[in-house]
Amino acid sequence: MSQKILTPTALIFFFLLPCHILADSLLVQGVHRIQNYQFPEGQALFRKADIPEPVRAFYLLNSEYMRLKINGHYTEANVFLIEGIEEAKDLFDAALDKSSPEYAKILMHYGALLGLKSQVFMAESRYLQGYYHGLRGIEKVKKAYDMDTTLTDALLAMGTYEFYSGIMAQHYSVIGAAIDADDAIRRGLDYFWQTWNRGERSKAEAGHLLLLIYVYELHDYPKALRIGEALITEYPGNLENRALYAETLILSGRFHRADEILGDFDTYTSWLDSEGKRVWNLRKKYIQAVYAMEKGDFETAESLFQEVIKKYCFEYQWQKNRSLLKIGQMADLQGNRKKARRYYQQVVDSKETTRAVLEAEKYLKKPYSL
Repeated sequence: MSQKILTPTALIFFFLLPCHILADSLLVQGVHRIQNYQFPEGQALFRKADIPEPVRAFYLLNSEYMRLKINGHYTEANVFLIEGIEEAKDLFDAALDKSSPEYAKILMHYGALLGLKSQVFMAESRYLQGYYHGLRGIEKVKKAYDMDTTLTDALLAMGTYEFYSGIMAQHYSVIGAAIDADDAIRRGLDYFWQTWNRGERSKAEAGHLLLLIYVYELHDYPKALRIGEALITEYPGNLENRALYAETLILSGRFHRADEILGDFDTYTSWLDSEGKRVWNLRKKYIQAVYAMEKGDFETAESLFQEVIKKYCFEYQWQKNRSLLKIGQMADLQGNRKKARRYYQQVVDSKETTRAVLEAEKYLKKPYSL
């Protein structure tokens, strides 16, 4: 991030700012550190910030949950989150006072807190339960945003709910009957872009979701490249963004830049514990498999994809389903239709709510071709 020299006038203005603006600056700095995987530093800033206690509890809970997940401790992270939500709910219930000027902000974070529980169910492929808990949280978030439209963070939660409701509507008829999938996806993307353009605290998270969506769901690589480059510049330590950006570069044929990103990858894993290193070493092999496939080295690609499938240890099933799908695609390209159909069927049988399932259904009917 660029630094500017403050003039005397600017310094005077800075010190005349209201205290809550300065406190919010600490919060913004903390979020920046967390997004760069500097967890102790970020959490220390959250503890210093002069913010309402339930809001502080929300940020500390979410950041520690994130730290555990990055290190591959998914079961521990989920237990920690569920227990933490129950404890934090009492803080929010005690803090909610309609006469308080902080009421809308606290209500928004309360809704976001309840929505966190949906992540646990989504990761366990219990999508309808995840949808239910997301609905519980989003009602409070929307109410808060209606009261105060400056709460840009609310747009992130609203975008997540809308977009993934649309995705689920593509896979579940019970949701598709009530929701127009295409409209929900468009609304979700619009909320994400608004957050990216307006939300300082939530910008990084909105950017990550946009990057993920444009790579895995919409296959819009030019948009993914622009977002990925911005994220990797500001948050170089964020391994999830680094992995997605490297994959986007490969799929866009920008192999030299991908080599640079992959070459630096291990530099940012030194802080991880042994389980975290295992997870991210396998994630790197998945990216190398995509690289080999795009280069036309199908033998190396399949060997790496098979290793990813055999040792799969990620929280969500995106890379597993994509590995199966890509083995099927390579089989089709080599004229082995029987093998291709076998792998496509495994993707469909996973019953995951990912674009890979929809693509596998299509390629079961018609062979994949370049």
